[in-house]
Amino acid sequence: MVAAMWQEQSDALRSTLKVATGRRPRVKSVLVIDVGGTSVKILAIGQPESRSFRSGSKLTPRRMVSGVKKLAADWTYDAVSIGYPGPVLSGRPSAEPVNLGRGWIAFDFAQAFGRPVKVMNDAAMQALGSYKGGKMLFLGLGTGLGTALIDNGVVKAMELGHLPYKKGRTTSDVPAWSAAVRRSGGVMWPTSSSGSRRPCGRMTR
Repeated sequence: MVAAMWQEQSDALRSTLKVATGRRPRVKSVLVIDVGGTSVKILAIGQPESRSFRSGSKLTPRRMVSGVKKLAADWTYDAVSIGYPGPVLSGRPSAEPVNLGRGWIAFDFAQAFGRPVKVMNDAAMQALGSYKGGKMLFLGLGTGLGTALIDNGVVKAMELGHLPYKKGRTTSDVPAWSAAVRRSGGVMWPTSSSGSRRPCGRMTR
């Protein structure tokens, strides 16, 4: 299951790279960063494999940038696209992440990387990488529940993982996502064309 989730996220990163370069032909190479609650994954145009390092509750944006630079030291890229695990407004994080350190809202990513940077919700970024037209609802099970809706090319991050649950908690406070997947044996998730289990559900019309 873990391997299947990793493969699906890597495929989404590759698809997002294609979308980014397709819409911005002047950019020669884009580095895509998927910031998660347990790991940070990166992939750049022209590279055959993604790379990653551990994240967690002590990961600040400065530490993230430092880790990415070290991991991508031998890669060449002209711009950076960041999938952020939280709400994004006008291209900037509008709330601190639940599972990471603090300092993300006011951080200057473009200055830190020395390149143009675009920030968007991580679920929205993965959904965009899988989008083929029409309407699509994306559900991604990771450290939390990532959700996004794309309607005729317009992307909306839904943040369903932070809905009020009970006793003052939200759905993100319930440690049941990974446990539910393990108990189900993955049978609730459809298989991809390669035969591996998919970590997300998609409904298209």
